[in-house]
Amino acid sequence: MYPPNLIIRTKLAPPRPQKYTLPRPRLTQRLLEARDYRLTIVQAGPGYGKSTALSALAGEPLSLIWYRLDAEDRDPQRFLTHLLHGFVMALPRLSDAPLAVLEEWSSNRGVVPWTAVTDSLINECSRAIPPDYPLFLVLDDVHQLQQTGDSILILDRLTGLAPDNLHIILATRHPVAMPTLLNWRVKGQVLEIEQVELAFTPVEIDALFRTRYGHDLTLEQAALLVEKLEGWPIALQLVWKNLQKDNGATFAEAVAQLSGSTGDLFAYLTQEVLAQQPADIRAFLRLTSVLRQMTAGRCDYVRNAHDSQQILNYLLENGLFVVDAGEGQVRYHRLFRELLTQQLSTAEAQAAHRRAAAYAQEHGEAETAVYHWLQAAAFPEAATLLTVMGQEMVRNGRLDTLAGWIGALPADTLANQPPLLTYLGDIARLHSRFEAALGWYQQAEKRSRLLNDIPALSQALRGQARVYLDTVNPNQAEQLLQEALSLADGQDDRESRARLCELLAENLLNLGRPEEARQYQAQVHELRQEGPTQVELPVRILLRTGRLAEARQLLEEQAEKERREPVLRPRAHRETLLLLSLILAYQGEQELAMQTAVEGTERGRALHSDFVTAVGYMRQGHAWTLLKNETGYREATRCHEEAIRFSDRLDVPRLKVEASWGLCQAHGFRGDLDTAVQVATQGIEIARAAGDEWIEAGIRVVMGAAYLLANQPHEAAGWLAQATTGFHACGDPYGEAVARLWQCLLWRQTGDDARLRRDIAILLKLCQAHGYDMLFLRSTLLGPPDIHVLVPLLLFARETRQESAYAENLLAQLGLSALELHPGYQLRVQTLGAFRLWRGAEEVPHREWQRKKALQLFLLFLAHHGQVLHREQICDLLWPEMASDDAVRDFKIAYSAMCAVLEPGRKRHAPSAFILRKGVRYGLRPEADLWLDAAEFERLLAQADRLFKQDPVAAIPHYKRGLSLYQGDYLQAYPYYDWASAEQERLRALYLRAAARLAQALVAQETWEEAAQVCQAILVRDDGAEEAYRLLMLAHAGQGNRTQALHTYERCRETLRHKWGVEPMPETTQLYETIRQTGG
Repeated sequence: MYPPNLIIRTKLAPPRPQKYTLPRPRLTQRLLEARDYRLTIVQAGPGYGKSTALSALAGEPLSLIWYRLDAEDRDPQRFLTHLLHGFVMALPRLSDAPLAVLEEWSSNRGVVPWTAVTDSLINECSRAIPPDYPLFLVLDDVHQLQQTGDSILILDRLTGLAPDNLHIILATRHPVAMPTLLNWRVKGQVLEIEQVELAFTPVEIDALFRTRYGHDLTLEQAALLVEKLEGWPIALQLVWKNLQKDNGATFAEAVAQLSGSTGDLFAYLTQEVLAQQPADIRAFLRLTSVLRQMTAGRCDYVRNAHDSQQILNYLLENGLFVVDAGEGQVRYHRLFRELLTQQLSTAEAQAAHRRAAAYAQEHGEAETAVYHWLQAAAFPEAATLLTVMGQEMVRNGRLDTLAGWIGALPADTLANQPPLLTYLGDIARLHSRFEAALGWYQQAEKRSRLLNDIPALSQALRGQARVYLDTVNPNQAEQLLQEALSLADGQDDRESRARLCELLAENLLNLGRPEEARQYQAQVHELRQEGPTQVELPVRILLRTGRLAEARQLLEEQAEKERREPVLRPRAHRETLLLLSLILAYQGEQELAMQTAVEGTERGRALHSDFVTAVGYMRQGHAWTLLKNETGYREATRCHEEAIRFSDRLDVPRLKVEASWGLCQAHGFRGDLDTAVQVATQGIEIARAAGDEWIEAGIRVVMGAAYLLANQPHEAAGWLAQATTGFHACGDPYGEAVARLWQCLLWRQTGDDARLRRDIAILLKLCQAHGYDMLFLRSTLLGPPDIHVLVPLLLFARETRQESAYAENLLAQLGLSALELHPGYQLRVQTLGAFRLWRGAEEVPHREWQRKKALQLFLLFLAHHGQVLHREQICDLLWPEMASDDAVRDFKIAYSAMCAVLEPGRKRHAPSAFILRKGVRYGLRPEADLWLDAAEFERLLAQADRLFKQDPVAAIPHYKRGLSLYQGDYLQAYPYYDWASAEQERLRALYLRAAARLAQALVAQETWEEAAQVCQAILVRDDGAEEAYRLLMLAHAGQGNRTQALHTYERCRETLRHKWGVEPMPETTQLYETIRQTGG
């Protein structure tokens, strides 16, 4: 039997979970992976909850042997005795053979025969552990064993020869020196779980405090714990204990107390970690604690020694709260580092920081050097380095870091470094704090003049000018830029002069002088020797001179580059995505314009730039405007008003001009002319004060368009004339084309054919020369709400031979080249489900059909779309009981009433644009600008059917779009019109076939829920569709709902019996049996 005095039973029992222990399924599942390995090693420093995590295995459905080790277990007899006892507890049928060998030694004494005992145990385990019965052996605190003692060798032999279903788990603070460990690692038989996996995740920290400690963490508190404690379990527990103390510590105080030299954590680390280390290791830890990242060279320099690599290896191997950061870098656990630094005196710390700074600067690690100079209170050295680094940091968007560093400098140091004042101005400007920015730049200017620092003075003047450029206030920027340029002319810095020329070019562009802007841009290229230039300015020149396609290509390339290499500084109205969004809006690309506007707005938020965010809202407003409907105008108004709120907060009135431009359209195009005029006037006043003629012309064209849409041509004429003149003076052919387009609509509305002939020729020449086809092909930002209003202009041009070939090309792109007549709107008809009719965007109310027969006549033409009907045939169908002469009379009345509804503005006796009349034959014009939902439904289904033959999954979106048009049966509100019944049956059959194919494709894709919905929709319209029942059974079975699948079969069988007296087809019954047997 086992010597009772050697067996301590508590060492063989896993610790019981405490009341406040949080279950951690993530970690438990990771530990359960030990089933697939011979050996699992869990290595982490003290306080990381190794024992607690492993004790969770006791609650799993497996057999577990637990053995907690201490220093006394280095005795092989004690070790083997407890080990054997643990196995007997887990395997009651285990033979006594190992015990007999141990007892024989106990009688004879001498060297413990541990090899024989271990081998006997291995043999008996192979017989006693049932097959497919994993047994876990957990040895806790293995670091207590001597690395070269017999107990380690026993463990090594047991691991190497144990049966496959015995899985050994070792928990240790330090690496385990088992002789054959490397062999098992090479064979992939070792699972290693490191400290980082035992650390609490943010989600676990939140759950621990909320569910176990009864303390709901705020987002800020949770972030503080994650950053400061790095998930260290014991530190989390001590924070909670600090919160429980009688003095009622705040959360921040409870965390701060961990770092104090009188705190529990300090005492724990001192006792458990530092006191266990040799003196040279303790000295190393103290002195190198000033370093945020350690390398051997850095540590050697700070310590004036040459053995740091060996010590770093020791720290890593022994898990002494260091983290391998990769590439030869090592760092301390944050809290551990704080505790170490408190052991240094101020003089010691500053001396160490000075040496660290010198090393970093010598090795080109500028940011690290700044940190250490500041920590050493060496402010002149830090300031000198920051003047060199600052410009690049501003360019890379490192604004908060730079501000923090400069803010740590004393005032007298700052006063002697004017570039640092300029950098503070840059930081304020890029955060849209323009008044503060001007203050810093002016301070920099003053100090530069006193110190006679010419480069710094030029930099300060350039900064002031940038404020006026960012706020698009060109009048105030010009003088500053000219002085800065004159100062730069005497310097060798070509790049500074190039940047000043760029700013002057941009300012001239804002003043509406694009040709002069191009001259300065040419100087930029010369100074940079045709090297790469920033995209923003060339693009803005292209934008304001109507070269939209070139600008779009440049911006798309730049946007792609910035997605790979993000620009981390805000660029006001020059943001790539926001410039791109505006051009896309000009081109009528609504979805892309919205996508880039939203992405640009999010970028503004991420950069904490209210200015960029405001511009983003305006560009979103433009994208909403492209919808040209009530929803679009309402959302555009919201976005532009939000931008104005930002403008008021920033105190940048110039920012309101573009918002006023957008609001003018959002209000004016809806008919609210008073509000439109008010915002237009405000916008023009601000634009004039800033000297921006281009944006003023943009506001004027929108206001003129709003008057024209409100049928006030006299007022429209003045606004549009000024807009045309303004755009022409600014050299913007796109703006001029838009203004002339609206003028052409004005001349058509007023019947002024002479002016229309003149201006349509100019308009089409501009569009053809510059690629502005989109103005006629889709809704654009400055174009009319309905592009079909432009079709009569193209017909007029073709008829009067004004650029007729180009006009013909545009008509062909619209699919309307066969047209001869057009009322200026498209007729849209819904026949699937409820009957509805639209003239352009305006829905025709039912009351306009004052005569029932007029509506019937139109529906008859729709049902015979593509055919012409003889008048007698029409009369027979609509007036079958009436005498021939009376029927003809009523037909003429109905025909006139119908045409009045379709074309209320048509002149009497003029031919209809929609109804064809050939003698006594009538029908819909085949070339008419008429959209029929039924025709579109057939087109989409035909497209889907072609795809279905080769790739059913690819056909899915086409079927969905087509079937979405089927809102009900054809002319379902008129069931008694016999002449419509054939078309109704044909379209219903098309719907059922297409829906069945869609369901097949969805089933093939295993999109079960959607497939079931489609099948249900089929059965609503045809409850005898047996294929739909089969597909529905598959969909239910695919969702795991066997009962519903079987119920669907019963429903199918009952329906078929009731309707036709037949049984389901064999394939349906076979599917039923398969589902039934699979579930059984």
